[in-house]
Amino acid sequence: MLDFRLLTFLDLCHTNSYTKTADNLSITQPAVSQHIRYLEQYYGKKLILYQNRHFSLTKEGEYLFKEVTKLQIHSKKILQNIQHLSEEQETPVISIGSNPTIGEFILPGLISSYTAQEPDCRIRSFIGSTKKLEQLLHNGDINILITDSIDAWPEFERHLFRSEPVCCVCNPSHPLAEKTISLNDLKSERIVYREKSSYAYYILQKSFQRMGYDLDTFNIPYEAGSMHSIIQYLKEGLAISFLYRCAVQKYLDNGELNEIYLSELHDSVDFYYIYPQSTTTSSHAKQFLQFCLEQQKKS
Repeated sequence: MLDFRLLTFLDLCHTNSYTKTADNLSITQPAVSQHIRYLEQYYGKKLILYQNRHFSLTKEGEYLFKEVTKLQIHSKKILQNIQHLSEEQETPVISIGSNPTIGEFILPGLISSYTAQEPDCRIRSFIGSTKKLEQLLHNGDINILITDSIDAWPEFERHLFRSEPVCCVCNPSHPLAEKTISLNDLKSERIVYREKSSYAYYILQKSFQRMGYDLDTFNIPYEAGSMHSIIQYLKEGLAISFLYRCAVQKYLDNGELNEIYLSELHDSVDFYYIYPQSTTTSSHAKQFLQFCLEQQKKS
C-alpha cells in the first residue's frame, strides 16, 4: 500500500487540478498542497510547477510519476498474490484492455484459439475509451493494453502489435463499388464515420491531411458510435466509409460490402500493446501475448 501522500501526487498528476484531487480523495485543497510540499521537502526537489493556472511537472516530477505508477501497480499485484496464497490452485487470469476495433474484431478469435490450447486459463477482456483504459492500466486491473493511441501512457513500454490497412467500402449497389477513383471524387458522396470526438476520426483526419485534403469539408451526414453500426448502415444504404480491413473483411468476402479503390489511399494504422514494467506483467499474460503475435505471423 502506497503512502497516502504519494497517492495524492498520483491523482494530481492525472487531474492537473488541486480542486479535483481534493474532491477525488475527500480531503481539503490545503491538505493536497501540504502533501505535495512534504514530498518536495522529502526529495529535496521541486516536483510541480503551477503558474498562471497552468499545471506541469518538473523533470524530477515526471520521473517520480513514472516510478510511483509502477509501484502502485506492483503493490496491487502483491495484494492479489497474498489473497490467492490460501487457494489450493490458482486459476490463471489474464486481463486485457483494448479499443473497440481490436476488442471486437481481432481478440475474440485469438482468445478462442488460446483458451482451446490452455483450457485452465481464464481471460477477461475490457473494451472502452482511452480514459477508462488508462485508469484500468494504472490501477493494475488489466495486464496488457492494446490500442492505436500511441501518444498515451508514455511511462509504459510499448511494442507493435499489428498494422491494419484502411479501406474505403460501400454497399455493392453503390455506383462507385469496385471502381478505382481519386479521393477528390468523393466530395459529393455521403460518408458515414465515427463521431468527431473519437480517436478514429482524429486518425482519419490526419490521413486526409497527408493526402492534401480536409476531412471536415466532406459530407458526413451520420456519425456512429462504433464500427459495427457503420457497417450495418452501409449494408442498408448508399453511403461510404473508411474502415479497418479487419472490421470489414468477412463482409467483403461474402459480398455484403464492396471496396472502392482510391489511388491516394495506402494508409495503415499501427496498433501497439502496452504494459507496465516487465516485472509486473504476469507470465500468463506474456504467454498469451506471445501466442497472439505468433498467430498473426501465420495468418
